[in-house]
Amino acid sequence: MSVTAGDRAAPISAASFLRRVPVLAELDRELLKQLAEEARTIELRAGEWLVREDDPAESLFVIRSGRLEVISEAPPEQLIRVLRRGDVLGELALLQRGVRTASVRASRDSDLLELGRDQFEALIRDAPAFAVGLTRAMAAQLAASRAPVFATPPPRIISVISLEEGADADGIGRLLATELERHGPVAELRADPGRSEIDTVAALDRIERAGERALLISNAPTPDDPWTDLCLREPELVIAVTNGAPKQQWIDRPHALRGCELLVSGAGIGDHVIERLAPREVQVIAEPGDLVPRLAATARRLTGRSLGVVLSGGGARAFAHLGVLEELAGSGVVIDRVGAVSMGAIIGASFAAGIDVATIGETMQAEFVAVNPTGDYTVPLFSLVRGRRTRSGLHTHFSALRIESLPRRFFCLSCDLVARESVVHRTGSLYDAVRASLGIPGIFPPIATADGRLLVDGGVLDNLPVATMARTGEGPVIAVDVSAQSGDFKRRHGPLRTAMGRPLRRYLTGSEAEIPRLTETIVRTLTVGSVDTAAAARRHAELVIQPQLEGIGLMDWRRLDDARAAGREAARLALATAPEWALG
Repeated sequence: MSVTAGDRAAPISAASFLRRVPVLAELDRELLKQLAEEARTIELRAGEWLVREDDPAESLFVIRSGRLEVISEAPPEQLIRVLRRGDVLGELALLQRGVRTASVRASRDSDLLELGRDQFEALIRDAPAFAVGLTRAMAAQLAASRAPVFATPPPRIISVISLEEGADADGIGRLLATELERHGPVAELRADPGRSEIDTVAALDRIERAGERALLISNAPTPDDPWTDLCLREPELVIAVTNGAPKQQWIDRPHALRGCELLVSGAGIGDHVIERLAPREVQVIAEPGDLVPRLAATARRLTGRSLGVVLSGGGARAFAHLGVLEELAGSGVVIDRVGAVSMGAIIGASFAAGIDVATIGETMQAEFVAVNPTGDYTVPLFSLVRGRRTRSGLHTHFSALRIESLPRRFFCLSCDLVARESVVHRTGSLYDAVRASLGIPGIFPPIATADGRLLVDGGVLDNLPVATMARTGEGPVIAVDVSAQSGDFKRRHGPLRTAMGRPLRRYLTGSEAEIPRLTETIVRTLTVGSVDTAAAARRHAELVIQPQLEGIGLMDWRRLDDARAAGREAARLALATAPEWALG
């Protein structure tokens, strides 16, 4: 964070800006001019903290440009509200002469004006209009912040910028604007020497107040271009267009693109660039013919109209996902996003890759029914099975694919045993991501990564990651839960699993009681230790599909057809009463 005393040249003067702040709008010009001269200018880079919880409250801040997040840092971190140009921060703590009750972090490069306690108290004492405006602002703030923000609202101001020469942000912007206009009015703004920054800011204010959208477009390939700089500070979301080789100025200034979406035209982009820029989403569009349909799906996401499907884990019961997807596709439901975990990740990744459900079913038959994937047992030092059969099948189908190149947006979860937290895989090798998500601890060996992680099945912490998908606020979510019914062991396994006889059971276990085999016990323990998937689904999904799978065990790989039929039936019943959005 850097601080200056008003010596930073800016297209909009501090006095002109303060006249536009609602809390200060009724102050006389002389007082506003005095405040502007006394205020300090604070510059924050994206990702930098302005204040932290329990810091002494000695200042009031007015956001001049950019975006800031008010955050509760108590684990897990929670977003309380988002601050934008013209918002005031810190007035309540000053009135209470207390400490900061939340932390504030810049989500975009931001400029703020800081007024100290003496200036604030003088305003309260000598300017009744300020006190009235402040009371109104605080009342609105309290009404809007009773609960933390769970889902990010769809962005109203979006920028499309080039990261190098030849990256056609202007063309992409025009196509995106066309797709966005299908969902409401959109204003396109480009660099115009005849329009001042204050005019641009005023236009954005009018657009936001009208509930419309603005698309700022810059073809300048460097961040130091004045128009590009404004396109980085003002929007809620930046879409950065690249052919895979961004100019070094962007690599050296990753904070400017924090939380952006990368749109890559061509073969792809290096992992090191993705790690450096830390985008929220990456799309690689290799074929020109794919551009318009991908941008149409992007427009649905950016307007909160993109349908997502989340597939739970559940061993062989996950074959029911095939029937659900089959029924949804047959009913004309358009699915843009797929999230999954464990066994659901295999089916979800295949579907996100554009493979039709019939072909996915044939693959499952060949890889899981014809050959038992958990049958390659080994000395149980690290796991019960080597996992060679499973790795071979995954490698055959996924090794050539990357998540960011898939036609549908996809993520899957794994669990890091070292950090004891979920890992969300949104970019990189699809094979590596699915293999990690599928690594049932005790059955398959954990996966050690180069950065020190130890990854196992994501179902350990979250066997139905609905919240992970819903948090983006990109549209309604359908949750498919195949793990909710535990069922009765005797009814599900019958005589085949108990045919070893009581004497042998007593010799091996010390009891004649009918209990599941070791692999079944491990998988069942995994799902018990996960979050309450049904409750999570009801909180965050608009539609929950729970196939009736009693009688199908978690390791009953030969019951593919039965599970698939149960999925179709459950989807049919759900769609019969589904809301209009689910039917396209």
